[in-house]
Amino acid sequence: MEFIIVLLFFSLASTICVRLFVKSATLSRDTVDLTYAVTQAQNLAEGFLASDGDPVQMLENFPQLVAAGDSCLLLAENEYISIINFSAGENGLILGNIAIYPKDSSESIYTLQVQRYVPERRVTNE
Repeated sequence: MEFIIVLLFFSLASTICVRLFVKSATLSRDTVDLTYAVTQAQNLAEGFLASDGDPVQMLENFPQLVAAGDSCLLLAENEYISIINFSAGENGLILGNIAIYPKDSSESIYTLQVQRYVPERRVTNE
């Protein structure tokens, strides 16, 4: 009888440990995804700011970007897809919305909104 109780205890403890290992692996994978997404979004935001929010200049600065319309750029690297949408705001403000997605999902990992003021004399394509 004692042996059965000990066996039951160890099987229960091993079940709990396996569940903890699976959960920690999932959390680790999610953390890696978020870290990559934040870094990629920050890199693209710096490129957006350096190019004054001009998609054509961003294409020149980032050769791995692909144009997907007049105001949208795509970047597919590793297991992620980055989408940059450009829009014109008021009084020379250029808005950029950067979203990072995993290739196998339609739910974004991270989004970042960027704004750049471009004086009227430098605003192009309007």
